[in-house]
Amino acid sequence: MRLVQNRVMDAELRPVVAALAGLDAAQLGALIETVNDSPDLTPGLLAWIEHLADWEINRRGGVDFPLRAPDAAIDPSEDASSIAAAAMLRALFAQDERLEARGVAVLLDAVVGVLTGIGNRH
Repeated sequence: MRLVQNRVMDAELRPVVAALAGLDAAQLGALIETVNDSPDLTPGLLAWIEHLADWEINRRGGVDFPLRAPDAAIDPSEDASSIAAAAMLRALFAQDERLEARGVAVLLDAVVGVLTGIGNRH
């Protein structure tokens, strides 16, 4: 059963992994800066995005550790606010004309897609 769950999680996170891999160093830096400068209204979301950035930085450095699903950081009570905050961040990056914003918007699209799949947790 654990193997099946890992495959499902891997499939759910595949768009996030692909978007992370598509970020260059400037885009990854912009993501980290945004997380660090964001108000702590959705701490679970910010923690998960920080984990994504850390995971990608380490992956590029040859350090392998598991990529956690959002529910490892986001409490079910934060689901709706996390989806709204991620969508807002995505919109902000999508309208930003700087080159580093484009890849981050793609990543946040993937994040919103993953988060909308966790809204029915019990």
